[in-house]
Amino acid sequence: MAEQEYTGFMYAASKDVAAVEALAAAGLIDHCEAICFHCQQAAEKMVKCIYMEHGKVPPKTHDVGDLLSNAIDEGWVKATPDAIQAAIDLTIYAVAARYETTPDISEGEARKAIQDCNRIADMLSTNDYEFVCIEKNQVETKGEGAGTEEE
Repeated sequence: MAEQEYTGFMYAASKDVAAVEALAAAGLIDHCEAICFHCQQAAEKMVKCIYMEHGKVPPKTHDVGDLLSNAIDEGWVKATPDAIQAAIDLTIYAVAARYETTPDISEGEARKAIQDCNRIADMLSTNDYEFVCIEKNQVETKGEGAGTEEE
């Protein structure tokens, strides 16, 4: 992650992105649940920044899809269907990835969560909002190549 000074929700999002990068570098396959959780958290906090930019307190929810949908309805942001689906798909990891009754999360799901988080960042970039991306070169698994499935 590039060195930049962030504040508020974006600072918190940057810490979640740093956690994803560190966990992936330590071995993606060993940290799938935590990676998915931090991807969801980063996306949630980045979307909440949209509200703050418009002088609104964001709703107290972990539902990234709802947060994004409300921002779209307000006319604050435009999003592709892929970005909307990414927001919806990430939401499950806010809670599900943190409890022992949750089924194991696969490496493929962790890679998709990284892609989805970056889709949210790309959408924010396209709309001229501040964002932070998970660096692809930080998401390598030993002996399996670099990056995410989109390469």
